[in-house]
Amino acid sequence: LTPCPRYLRRMGFLREQLAIEARYQRNRASWEPHLARSRTAILAAADDSCTEHRTALILGGGLINDVPLAELADRFQQVVLADILHLPRNRRKAEATAPNITCLDFDCTGAVEKLYRGGNGLDDEAALNFFRPASTSQPPVLSSSCDLIVSVNLVSQLGYLPAKWLEKGRPRNEDFSLHLRRAAALRHLEWLQALPGVRILIGDRALVVRGLDESEVEREVILGEGDLEPPCDIWVWRFAPAPEWDRRYHLELEVGANVLGCKNLRSSDESMGLCEKSR
Repeated sequence: LTPCPRYLRRMGFLREQLAIEARYQRNRASWEPHLARSRTAILAAADDSCTEHRTALILGGGLINDVPLAELADRFQQVVLADILHLPRNRRKAEATAPNITCLDFDCTGAVEKLYRGGNGLDDEAALNFFRPASTSQPPVLSSSCDLIVSVNLVSQLGYLPAKWLEKGRPRNEDFSLHLRRAAALRHLEWLQALPGVRILIGDRALVVRGLDESEVEREVILGEGDLEPPCDIWVWRFAPAPEWDRRYHLELEVGANVLGCKNLRSSDESMGLCEKSR
């Protein structure tokens, strides 16, 4: 019954947002330290780096738990939560927080609807090409007036559902999903780096499967050390504590917060001060 474009429903975006909401409700205690660190990193960038306070654009802001909505609304003339899909109850909650908060439907990859039209029978190389070129899509009207742009817990997930949908169409190489998710993440990073304003990227750099004895069993890296400068802050998000995902294992995400172009905004000493303040 939830309003949703057909292609997003068929590709699993609505189901995934509902599932994440349900997982949050089941695991509030293990999620809250991560959510609090995300909110703190956003406010640190807003307070320490923004010289103007017209518009704050939050990419991936549809689930809102990791965004300090009221505080941003106090600091900026306008706060825009941009996501490919907003659940109606989250939209109502966000827009009721303050009159200068709006929700914008926006695909940060610029590729999902085009990919759907191409069909999930595309071969691996053709599918990957949808995510390789730099995206020129920008939220309407906002490209020149955003003083703070935040990509929040989004970057590693951009290719996740497209990869799952493509895997239903034909057999894929074993590492296809990882390659597509990495291509989408690098494209998003390239797009962010080309935008004006203060830009902060909050996202998981690695997925870790950990045993009940806290030993590391498996690690998958989406963005490595060569892709980004060392983060200003880093923490662990226990995304699915046992037995949520598996009764024998915890599923963790190693999250980093990067202020992109930090050195261009301040001297290197001041940049280090910003990084220390966000810890």
